[in-house]
Amino acid sequence: MQPTVGFYYNCYKNRYATENILKQLRTIYPDEPIYLLSDHGDDFSDLAKTFNCYYKYSPIQILGGRVINGVRHMCFTNELCAKAYINEITAAINYCKTDYIVLMEDDVFIHGKIQQFPLHAGGELNSNKFQMQVHDFEPIRKQYPGMQIDYWNLGGGSILNCKTIIECFEKTPFEEIRRFDYLCKTPFELWHTNDILLNYMLMINGKTADIWTNTNLSMIAHPDKRFYKKVDNNLGIYRL
Repeated sequence: MQPTVGFYYNCYKNRYATENILKQLRTIYPDEPIYLLSDHGDDFSDLAKTFNCYYKYSPIQILGGRVINGVRHMCFTNELCAKAYINEITAAINYCKTDYIVLMEDDVFIHGKIQQFPLHAGGELNSNKFQMQVHDFEPIRKQYPGMQIDYWNLGGGSILNCKTIIECFEKTPFEEIRRFDYLCKTPFELWHTNDILLNYMLMINGKTADIWTNTNLSMIAHPDKRFYKKVDNNLGIYRL
């Protein structure tokens, strides 16, 4: 039997993109549950009604970003936002009640039905291509000998096994995540972007994250900016 799938969608102020991504999503998955979160942006309750989504408006900008040494970075604004993100993922899983959940953004385009589901999670090509890397993973490996991965790949367009991610959330207090902040090469802590937070939760609990996004296994493309042309490109999922 094919696993069931739901969708968690962070949106902000790019109405043109949000509407068109939802329209495309509904052509492929007409009835599957969608948890649409306006991240302290515009009111998209009308789109939620049109496309049959659960809708919530966040009182804070969870993915608000930060300026470090005068440079804008894609990350949580603070620890409160990181904890709020965990809470929203949990709420989305509880709402969808599906086996898997896909992380949607305004530049995540679904070309067709998912062809294969990973064991625990799936994301982009296995690499630490984002802002944060650590000096040495050995202290983490010694602390967690069952660790299977040492990379971050769970950004937009990724998929999470709902049972696995809830298990990781429940077993991992936030203080445990913060313990290895000193290993970072940059001012970013291990928890400070959403993809790193999710990968690290899986990592220290001995779970895996496969190559999945941008393959024929997922039928999902990210980043796909086709609906950004009519708006300021800064109005994506990350912003200040």
